[in-house]
Amino acid sequence: MSPTPRASARGVAPLSLALLLSSCSSCKHETTPPANVFADAAPPPALTGSGAADSPRRSDPLWQRAAGEDPLERARLAEAVGAAGLLEGVEDGGEIAKTALAALPYADDADIALRRLCEIAIQAQPPALAPVLEAVLGVAGQPRHQRELLDPEGVRACGEALVAIAGRSQLGKPDRALAVSAARALAEKGYLDPGRIPRDLDP
Repeated sequence: MSPTPRASARGVAPLSLALLLSSCSSCKHETTPPANVFADAAPPPALTGSGAADSPRRSDPLWQRAAGEDPLERARLAEAVGAAGLLEGVEDGGEIAKTALAALPYADDADIALRRLCEIAIQAQPPALAPVLEAVLGVAGQPRHQRELLDPEGVRACGEALVAIAGRSQLGKPDRALAVSAARALAEKGYLDPGRIPRDLDP
């Protein structure tokens, strides 16, 4: 591809320049995700209550052990089933979903879960919102891997959702703070413009 010629300031029509500046301004200050980012999102699972009664994970010893507070058991579950298997657990809802959310930050391929987690988060309401955002923060805050992300577009879409959630003034500060922290973790890795993250919670 040949390089684009650099136009001089005199060569840019005033109207074109105004449109260009307006477009850039809207890119910097947009605080809600584009309407089509999650247009085809499936409804969120029921994160409260007992969850799917017929889930095979209920009787799986690996899942049962990971339901406790032991991070080693959560890591073993994540290694055994991967992010895709943990997302299946999230869709079960209830206690299985809570176990899956707690284990996701331990999965090597956890970035493939960020799109779905943020689809759920942007539809969720308290108190179901916090555990989802905690999982997103746990995944987003992991050190950058040497490999390329498996779903970079999903990660960027998740960043859009986090900016929108962080800007919801009707939410409590703890939920908004989780969204801000997760958004900043993605911004540090270059998947979100940090200037778009709300700062009203900063000390």
